[in-house]
Amino acid sequence: MKASMKNPLMRAFAALLILVIAVAADGQIKVTAQLLDYEKGYVFFTSGDGFKVAPNAPILDYKTGAVTTASPGPRDWARATFDATGLVTQLELSKTPLAPEGDLASIRRFAVALSPTVANPDLVPVPVDATGAEARRHFTGAPVPVSFIVRVPPSTPLTASIYITTDQSAWNPEAIRMDRIDALHFRITRIFASGTRFKYLYTRGSLSTQEVDERGIQRVPRTIVVPDVQTLARGDDVYEWADTAVGGAQPQPDSIPTPYNPAPFPNLPSPGSLPTIHP
Repeated sequence: MKASMKNPLMRAFAALLILVIAVAADGQIKVTAQLLDYEKGYVFFTSGDGFKVAPNAPILDYKTGAVTTASPGPRDWARATFDATGLVTQLELSKTPLAPEGDLASIRRFAVALSPTVANPDLVPVPVDATGAEARRHFTGAPVPVSFIVRVPPSTPLTASIYITTDQSAWNPEAIRMDRIDALHFRITRIFASGTRFKYLYTRGSLSTQEVDERGIQRVPRTIVVPDVQTLARGDDVYEWADTAVGGAQPQPDSIPTPYNPAPFPNLPSPGSLPTIHP
């Protein structure tokens, strides 16, 4: 036996065996790693693994070995000591990287169970029919200039005023008056808090002149949800008005002939249809 111990390989094997027996007897595992977070009795490493920390686990300074008042934080380095059950019994902190020690893979079996997978609430779309806090849950409430630009049909009188009516105004047909750009385009800009949601339609100032769809019947109101952006522009088209649509009320002669509206009195017969009167 004495002769065999003179062999370097045998001596190395004996030393390793003694170390393994010592570690097994002590039941402790030491691992160095960088911290991601430390809170509520758990420590998380940048590898993504989280472990439970013993309530009385001391927090030491790695260099001095003395107890420190510093709290473990993101990007700190630490040497963590685990007991045989995988509980962290000691943390030694360092602001500088530590030499690799131990094997994270060997303690991964002690990692706490991952939380159930859930969708990121900031990425979940707001339901179309959401109201109140539900409709505003992803917004900061910052002021956002919103521009409404509408193209009206050629049947629109040149002297007509265009309005936006909304469900927030109890469908007041003159809630928001728009500014004329040209013969067929109107525009208005209003500031709304992000998260504001409402439905709207266009009118010429009354319910009888409200816009209709291509079938000449009441149009489904448009919906807008103001997002967190610098500015927002909405471009809309009015197909026809209720009083000018086929089957609707005929427009009243309330304007004068212009290049944009040469026949403001549609009920009058055309010149060629008038009877010839002979003396």
